[in-house]
Amino acid sequence: MNKKDKIIFIAATAFLFLSLFVFSALFDDRILSKASFTATLTIELLLYLGYIIYLLRKHFSAGKRAKERRMLRHGATMTATLKHIEGLPIAQGVPVEVYYGPEKVVFKKDKQEISIARSKITGIDCVTGKDIKSRQLAGAATGKYLLGGMTGAVIGSLAATTTYLVISYTSDGRDKYVMLDTAASGTFALKLQKDFKKHDTSAPSSIEL
Repeated sequence: MNKKDKIIFIAATAFLFLSLFVFSALFDDRILSKASFTATLTIELLLYLGYIIYLLRKHFSAGKRAKERRMLRHGATMTATLKHIEGLPIAQGVPVEVYYGPEKVVFKKDKQEISIARSKITGIDCVTGKDIKSRQLAGAATGKYLLGGMTGAVIGSLAATTTYLVISYTSDGRDKYVMLDTAASGTFALKLQKDFKKHDTSAPSSIEL
């Protein structure tokens, strides 16, 4: 909500309560009939609610346009905010904006942006804390996500029933990963996993023995 809308909202709210006070006094003094009081109150409330709906629609429309601009700037097809667990030069537990696109995955926190080229990504998996703890340093049975660098403190902090998004990639000849908490991100992580699997060209579609 911009400054102008805030001023109008405050003025409209003040006017509503002031008019209710005045009309209530007139009604109590029998200057205003019950029918007139009810009609006036109904009209004022409808106008006020209409203005609130207008402000909400304006706010959400502006937010949607801003989100679309950010996605376009990062070349993303999907975006969500997830909590960082491990793998980025960002504090653990900090919310991070994730932008996923055909060319790269971008992690943004305030003015800091970190990107991983899609060509370097070897796997995107959704895995529970229980599964990570049971395998610990061994990695997944599928071999798609590598957690060899995870510390015991991080492993101990994982919630067993929480689903984590693990993005595995290679950099400087080493296997690395980024882990994010998917809570409150809806189906974003599952969509990423599905899309990556669909367009992954790192593994051959046919093998000749």
